[in-house]
Amino acid sequence: MKGILKSFVIHTFVLWLIATYLGGVQFGNDPKILLGGGLALTLVDMLIKPLLNLLLLPFNLVTLGTLRWVSSVFTLYISTLLVPGFSVVAFKYPGLVTNMFIIPPLSFSVIGAYIIISIIISIIVSFIFWLIR
Repeated sequence: MKGILKSFVIHTFVLWLIATYLGGVQFGNDPKILLGGGLALTLVDMLIKPLLNLLLLPFNLVTLGTLRWVSSVFTLYISTLLVPGFSVVAFKYPGLVTNMFIIPPLSFSVIGAYIIISIIISIIVSFIFWLIR
């Protein structure tokens, strides 16, 4: 139970972080919808994602794991279907310029937004779980 609660808090925080600083995730500035999205993402990640990984295992073996992001996209999509008001939309990333590198402005369609956001969610959630271990 403690693990589910920890996962729920982390997923909700990451969704809020992405919606605030990156864009592409909409929850209508309603904390209930954000909490519902975090709960749905947590439950889908714990219950359905292992089944998706099992179904996609032959493709992951053939591609040496490069298509593992597909299961993350499906879990994010299923989460948006379960929570009304929680959605992933097309967005334009304004870009980033630092002394070390430049990321140009990019426009993402809805499918591209699902892919990018699911990859970013996976990376940040994995990093946070690694930090608190």
